[in-house]
Amino acid sequence: MNDAINYEEQVYFKEWLGLNLNSISWEGRYLDDFNKTWTIIFPANISITEQFSLLTRLEGSLQQGPIIAWLKWIKFKFVCYVFVYKDFSIREIAQHSGLEEAEVSLVLRNFFVERFPFLEDKLNLRFQIGNILSDNSHLKFSKLENDLAIKSELSGSLDNEVMRDLEVTLYSDWNKLVELLAAEDLSSVGNLESALKDKRFLNRQIKFFFELIFLFVIGGLLIFVIKVGNKAYEDYLVKKITLFSPNFFWLDKSLSFKDNSIVKEGELDIKLDELEALEKLENKASFENIEQTARYEVESDVVLTSVDTLPKDFEVADLEQSGYEEFRKGGYRNSRYGRRKAYRVMMTAVDPSLVKEDVLKVINRYQVKQVDNVKPGTRIPGGIYFNLYVPRKKLKGFLSDVSAFEDKATILESKTVFGGPPNTNKVFIWIKSI
Repeated sequence: MNDAINYEEQVYFKEWLGLNLNSISWEGRYLDDFNKTWTIIFPANISITEQFSLLTRLEGSLQQGPIIAWLKWIKFKFVCYVFVYKDFSIREIAQHSGLEEAEVSLVLRNFFVERFPFLEDKLNLRFQIGNILSDNSHLKFSKLENDLAIKSELSGSLDNEVMRDLEVTLYSDWNKLVELLAAEDLSSVGNLESALKDKRFLNRQIKFFFELIFLFVIGGLLIFVIKVGNKAYEDYLVKKITLFSPNFFWLDKSLSFKDNSIVKEGELDIKLDELEALEKLENKASFENIEQTARYEVESDVVLTSVDTLPKDFEVADLEQSGYEEFRKGGYRNSRYGRRKAYRVMMTAVDPSLVKEDVLKVINRYQVKQVDNVKPGTRIPGGIYFNLYVPRKKLKGFLSDVSAFEDKATILESKTVFGGPPNTNKVFIWIKSI
């Protein structure tokens, strides 16, 4: 008994099955791929036991039902092929295939009943195996052929069988089947080289390479766009941010001088002494009014007086303190290290005394305290002077009431390092006489 399958027998088995190769390979697109895979599954010069073992391993390694059913259908057809053309008994086929004798008998019974339905009763008796001692387990095709006059020219598949037309190459498990075959040790049959050169495997590697390049390109573009967008947004924020700081000594060069005087040339006659007196008053001015910008000159600690009021002893005079002089000077000029707020109210008035009385009423109403030794409302050369501590909660109302006495009142805010009573702010009021 020859238990090996040669090349001619494998080719005949493929033809005997009657497979619809055009349908299986998706209208012939994957015909070469299918033929190569079939050659690996059914190589030449392989024993029947190894052939059944290979089909069983492939069947157990797949996951999709259609491919598994197709391989199982092929294995059952191979059982019938070995029974008919190799003249193996049911028991011998069971031993080579690893199937139960009853299962092998049922596969063969169905195969012959489909082709000879009028012999169904006789076939049922021939293929019935009730126990392991049954004589039917030794049944061979040669005996069945003589008893029932059955010829061996039998087709492997009928026209109504679905598996002969199943498009197995379109399922994802087909690629897995090819990979499993490539991993099989098929060097003995000379098909390992063709399995490793599978076109699908090469196509998958090329596809993976292009996808990797595409991901790198997309990632680089995203990084570039984020970088450019971040730079543009930074420039936008820089243009929007403006740092404000008090600056009282700047000039508005856009202002042009306009002569609004109603005095004509030749009508103004000023004496030399009067002109000098006007120049002195201009030099002593603390600030001057401009149409749009109020600018103040630097304050001076020098007090001009007459000769009659000068002290007799200038050395003693250096040690004396004027009634207009505070014990603690300063506290209103802006300091970069200051944490408290100080305010200056600059006003010009035709009648400073009248404005002074109004301011004193406001001071009494808001319970404002004087800062140092100079009494609020003291008249000094150039105007009237107030140096005050104002409660912080009443500061807004106090400044609003005081600045309302004159249309040209200016309120300046600065930071100072000088402290005062808790919850108070220093306020300096200067009423300049015109």
